[in-house]
Amino acid sequence: MVGTPIGNLRDITLRAIDILREVDIVATEDTRVSRKLLESIGVQKRTIAHHLYNERKSSEGIVNLLQKGKSVAFVSDAGTPCISDPGALLVSKVRVAGLKVISIPGPSALTAAVAISGFSAGTLHFHGFLPPKGPNRMATIEEAAKMKGIQIFFEAPHRLKATVQDLLSTFGDDCKITVCKELTKLFEKSIESTLGKFFEAVNSGEFDTRGEFVLILEGPLNNYSSEENELERVLDVLLEDLGVKDAVRLATRLTGENRNLVYKIALERKIINHDFG
Repeated sequence: MVGTPIGNLRDITLRAIDILREVDIVATEDTRVSRKLLESIGVQKRTIAHHLYNERKSSEGIVNLLQKGKSVAFVSDAGTPCISDPGALLVSKVRVAGLKVISIPGPSALTAAVAISGFSAGTLHFHGFLPPKGPNRMATIEEAAKMKGIQIFFEAPHRLKATVQDLLSTFGDDCKITVCKELTKLFEKSIESTLGKFFEAVNSGEFDTRGEFVLILEGPLNNYSSEENELERVLDVLLEDLGVKDAVRLATRLTGENRNLVYKIALERKIINHDFG
């Protein structure tokens, strides 16, 4: 399972290049897309299609090839297989057959976006692409709004406006959002905003909705439990006179909370109190 660039072809890893050169066959979500990648690294290989619409039959064929001693690399159109891309069924079938699966790590829009979101990624929930319509769509959004940590969605340009509007109706106007588009590509852009302001920009046409998007939401502040709200109050008092290290030590003793959680919230409160206190 080989991770491939999500835009800039130079993001391919040296190990991925080695594997693609060494294997007998490259299975790919779209042979036309992968052919461009292979040509860019000077590789000529037999390619076979393995995508959402043929994956059951194709998985059986790939297992058969492996059993005959062939080596196969699977690449999706971009990024890491199985992250909003095919691949999971293939991995399962190969493992059931008692054969070996190796991950060749590489680019992913998910991790690339989190890295520049400005949000702490201690807890995150990745929802991929929302269902385009139906009750499952709003059910997914409503469930996400109840979860602690940042909430991450992929979205296509023609559904961006509707998705932001649905998120707005559940998360609220003031929910912080980081929007990343066309990561690693020529027109890459990322902005920080609130859902209310971002929807206005999309709705008015001020924001260019062309491209592929990653939406990262901070989540409602009321996601914190009452214990964590009490911890914040304790830390606010301690941080008035103490450094983070001493405040964390005392708050951990006073509240009995996990030290890692106390430290994480202490850093957040320190930033908030410094910026707005």
